[in-house]
Amino acid sequence: MTHNAKSLAQQQFGAHAAGYVASPTHRAGYSLDRLIEWIAPRPGQRILDLATGGGHTALALARAGARVVAGDLTAPMLRAARAHIAAELGDSRSVTFVRLDAEGLPFPAAAFDAVTCRIAPHHFPDVARFVRECARAVRPGGLVGVVDQLAPPDPQTARYVNAFERLRDPSHVWAYNRAEWRGFFSAAGLEVVHYEEFDKEQALVAWAELMGCDGPTITRLRALLAQAPQPAAAWLRPQSPASADARFSIRQFLLVGRRAG
Repeated sequence: MTHNAKSLAQQQFGAHAAGYVASPTHRAGYSLDRLIEWIAPRPGQRILDLATGGGHTALALARAGARVVAGDLTAPMLRAARAHIAAELGDSRSVTFVRLDAEGLPFPAAAFDAVTCRIAPHHFPDVARFVRECARAVRPGGLVGVVDQLAPPDPQTARYVNAFERLRDPSHVWAYNRAEWRGFFSAAGLEVVHYEEFDKEQALVAWAELMGCDGPTITRLRALLAQAPQPAAAWLRPQSPASADARFSIRQFLLVGRRAG
């Protein structure tokens, strides 16, 4: 199951790497700004950005003067990130690109001043292990900052929301709720120093097409929005799901933890 999930993620993101470089949701926005604000990168710091995708977080860290390692499971995504960062900075020498599995990092303990991961852990088969690896890789007193999708606390509603996400992207494994994420951090020895939630409004068609969804799949996504039970509708907040301008919201969070010193 774990191997299949990771292979599927590589297929999905390898085929759509360029789209993730250009994606407005990933390229900029509130979650990126707040993650960088809380990590507060400084010149000379060594920072690991996991599941770097199009390289947007790595780029922001490098612009602050940090020495960045950008890691991703998918080789085409790493190539796209390298090209993007080189174009933005004039070169990519301040960033090292490493193909890796976020659940088994190829680095010694306490190798980094901070670890970041933005809009990716819902693709990981073992999020608890991922968080433990982040905590292991960061130095005592260092920070781990994660942005990801949030699931509602009610299990039935969480299943509906996750099914909606998985129809659009079969490599989506599971989005967890606030209590579960805090539990992952606590179990890994990370003291939570900041937590916040925010909504990201999405245009349904553009969101679906980013992952290559065809017309019938988009029709099914519309139906799931239009027919959502009240708790799921309250979470997703659909707007005109039958129209060409259908929109909905994804609830996200920023969680920052400090490793005990």
